[in-house]
Amino acid sequence: MKIERRPLVLVEADVEGRRIKILLQNAETIKLVSKEGTPVSITSLSEGDEVLVHTEDIGRHFGMRIEETIIER
Repeated sequence: MKIERRPLVLVEADVEGRRIKILLQNAETIKLVSKEGTPVSITSLSEGDEVLVHTEDIGRHFGMRIEETIIER
């Protein structure tokens, strides 16, 4: 068994008036893609930075498409 503690970062984005969120490991090896198409490390992101986002009407869990219902209160 291996147990690790890793720092996480919450990334929030506004996509056409809809707020989306993703929780990612806070490590320089985790990258998003800038609107210019270049990789951007999570550790260098700042509020207001723009990155590319792909949205779907179905959820994903570990990359697999799943049907889900989420109610946040």
